[in-house]
Amino acid sequence: MELDHTSMEAAGRAIHTEGGEFRRSEDRLGTQLERFIPYFGNPSSDEAARIFRLGEDGHPGFDHAYEDLSKALTDLSEAYQVIGAAVVAMSKNIKAADLASMIDKDAFVQDLLTFAERENDDIGVPTTPVERA
Repeated sequence: MELDHTSMEAAGRAIHTEGGEFRRSEDRLGTQLERFIPYFGNPSSDEAARIFRLGEDGHPGFDHAYEDLSKALTDLSEAYQVIGAAVVAMSKNIKAADLASMIDKDAFVQDLLTFAERENDDIGVPTTPVERA
């Protein structure tokens, strides 16, 4: 299978970047929403606020839903970043595997490997006398 590693790695980096941008947008929106939470009432002194914020009869309230949503959005942004990094790593691994499989087909590389695998060969050493001046 022929792969364009340049575009694959660029796509992986773009996915990773998109996760970071998503996270920044989520953080910005979360900060804007948090400013409104005090207006939802004080659960310790207001019954309606307690039911809305904390829930009742086994039903979660706003605070629990907000925490779940925040966790889900964080997980999503991290998934984008991990998937992007994995695509780049996959491209590099495939490229390395392709290179390793090509070594078997290259006669020059085969000659180098054969030379490297030799055992106890006599290696020519220069015997020219050296004099100190």
